[in-house]
Amino acid sequence: MTLEPGGRLAWVCRRAQALLLRRWPEGGVVYDAADGSLSAVSPVAAELIERLLDGQPADAEALAQHLLQAAPEPEDIDGVNQHLAQFEHMGFIERIPS
Repeated sequence: MTLEPGGRLAWVCRRAQALLLRRWPEGGVVYDAADGSLSAVSPVAAELIERLLDGQPADAEALAQHLLQAAPEPEDIDGVNQHLAQFEHMGFIERIPS
């Protein structure tokens, strides 16, 4: 994917029907019906995945604000970006231009 200089990325889950999230206070698991795999996730990761499973694109800043219920600091956004990169590697989400 090519972005314009300074372009922002959003993330979207186009596979929401194939992914099932089960959450509890200590974290959660994501079941991927496409390959039968289970992935353990932290409480923060579970919150992010739950938000992305609605199928609506979101950028890292908006997701960090959703988690914090306040304006995020740059390090908060960096942390969300790390989770998003892991989710992309796992095949749960994909990047799109925002």
